[in-house]
Amino acid sequence: MNHRQKIDSREAGFTIIELLVVLAIGAILFGLTSINLGKAQSTASLSSVKSTLIADLRNQQILAMSGDKGSTNSQQIEGIYIQPTSYTLFTGSSYNSIDPYNYTVQTDPVSLTTTIPGSVIMFNKGDGSVINFNSSNNSINLSQSGTTRTITMNQFGVTTTK
Repeated sequence: MNHRQKIDSREAGFTIIELLVVLAIGAILFGLTSINLGKAQSTASLSSVKSTLIADLRNQQILAMSGDKGSTNSQQIEGIYIQPTSYTLFTGSSYNSIDPYNYTVQTDPVSLTTTIPGSVIMFNKGDGSVINFNSSNNSINLSQSGTTRTITMNQFGVTTTK
């Protein structure tokens, strides 16, 4: 047998150090990917709640202006009651927790806080302006995993976000 044809057993595979280096690189990449994907999911959840809340604010305002809700065709006050992990859409001059027509939207794991007095936003029937508007108390904060977004509303119900 020729010396070139003979394979030295020391050259027949990977060393333990080479395998450990490859495994360490794989573990680092997996860890970074997991962290980044978790943050993307958190951001997506926060954005989704923010978009839904803004859409519901606009919808309640439109209902107050049009009066087209359920079996009633007259304009009525419409509102939203903000709670820590949900908000409730309601009709009438005040929030009534036992009204069967209330509709509650869960926001968990996104938490809500507001500077709005009583945590209630109500829209005037007819013109849709915000009842008892106060320019220094007009924001809703949405928070999740250390990230916060703020929705600010003006007297006409127009929202801006930060």
